[in-house]
Amino acid sequence: MSEFRFISLFSGAGGLSEGFVKAGFKPVCHVEMDKSACFTLKTRIAYHYLKSTNQFDKYVDYLKGNLSRSELYYYVPVELLEQVINLPVGAKFNVQIHKKINQILKKREVDLIIGGPPCQAYSLVGRARSSDGMEGDSRNYLYVHYAKYLEKYQPKIFVFENVIGLKSARGGRYLNNMKNLFRKKGYKTIIFT
Repeated sequence: MSEFRFISLFSGAGGLSEGFVKAGFKPVCHVEMDKSACFTLKTRIAYHYLKSTNQFDKYVDYLKGNLSRSELYYYVPVELLEQVINLPVGAKFNVQIHKKINQILKKREVDLIIGGPPCQAYSLVGRARSSDGMEGDSRNYLYVHYAKYLEKYQPKIFVFENVIGLKSARGGRYLNNMKNLFRKKGYKTIIFT
């Protein structure tokens, strides 16, 4: 069986990625702007690597406080840790992110792109707490950058995770705009709730 490779955008601490790893998919990279979340992603990479190479005792030592995080990472190949790209998805850094992804890919294809752009702008709670209903929030438009990654890497499928409030945000206009944009990039969108 060939490996199915995925790119994770807006990775957070890696919950969505973890599900795909456990299902047998191989991460190309995780792109996340939060430094603490990136440490969690690297630690999960260490967990999976050490478990697969019969060195799980090193991970247990880390959990017990006998190894520091940097000592734990010493036992993991650098190229695996470099799968975590600590940059924000967006116009300012996309070229730099693409360069890193391309170095990791080495001309191989991407089967899947997954990601959950920040949901505050679409969530019912986020809109209720905001004086303008999150209308001016730039996170409303991160899906445009997600679509650019679809266009560049042409995965067979993608998973765009978000909150149920996305369906009602701006009367459903954001969701319709997303569906139209993804269709223009060659993808049919199916909504699961």
